[in-house]
Amino acid sequence: MNISVYVPATSANLGPGFDCMGIALDLWNEIHAEPASETTFLIEGFGEDFLPRDESNLIISSMRLVFERFHEKVPPLAIHMVNRIPIAAGLGSSAAALVGGLLLANHLLDEPLNSAQILRLAVEDEGHPDNVAPAFLGGAVLAYLHPEGVTHVNLPIRDNFTFVAVTPEFPLLTETARSVLPGKVDRADAIYNIAHASFLTAALTTGNIPLLRRSLSDRLHQDARKSLIPGFDDVVTSAKKAGAIGTVLSGAGPTLLSIVEGGPLVDEVANAMVNGFHKNGIFSTARILPPAGIGAYTHVKIHAQDA
Repeated sequence: MNISVYVPATSANLGPGFDCMGIALDLWNEIHAEPASETTFLIEGFGEDFLPRDESNLIISSMRLVFERFHEKVPPLAIHMVNRIPIAAGLGSSAAALVGGLLLANHLLDEPLNSAQILRLAVEDEGHPDNVAPAFLGGAVLAYLHPEGVTHVNLPIRDNFTFVAVTPEFPLLTETARSVLPGKVDRADAIYNIAHASFLTAALTTGNIPLLRRSLSDRLHQDARKSLIPGFDDVVTSAKKAGAIGTVLSGAGPTLLSIVEGGPLVDEVANAMVNGFHKNGIFSTARILPPAGIGAYTHVKIHAQDA
């Protein structure tokens, strides 16, 4: 039996929706696993030269969250990872591994956990839902964790939006990006973000482009983090001149994410953003990513000898 899990990339925050809003994007990691005499890893794509190939791999540690809940040990598996999501880039690679490991473990145990329980495990382990919720559920998601579980709602995004993610060549660990954030915020800044996140929700669901253009501003995290990303202002300015509706930091960065109306503008914005980084001596990669309407899912292939 071969179990495959597919998990989309995600972009968290979308500007003012700090730690509670994110969107799944059409870029997918794959995890393929089958029973083996010992655990082995074959890793393709991002991380193939440095990700651990032992029990410390995030796939295994995520699976352990489920198995230990039922006082079981993770069985030996031959695991094949296909990583298309860049690592430490602000596109949810860790969330993809976490969600993928939880789904793989739940399937191996004959699915004792329901969707709400899996989502809660993921959010509790990650600490916030902005990446794991859209990775698991798909689409754009508002979510927060409370003592009774995770409250979430999917936002029906209008189909006239496309996302351009441009990732500079250097990684940026989430821990580093969080370390520059202030411990407290002014009341005016909190109110500013509440208002803008509310308008952002309305703009995404109605397709109101003028409103969306005004609602992407943030005062809680982007100004502090942009100092970690050389060329940030140049890229944002270049994207705007090329026709982007707006540009935000994707998650903790360093990827910058522009929202664009579909059509030829998409390529123009992508090229402008790459050139913005290039002016600062930084190589970057542009990816044009429509929203992923579905979240993580599994597929099982039964071999003839298992039937």
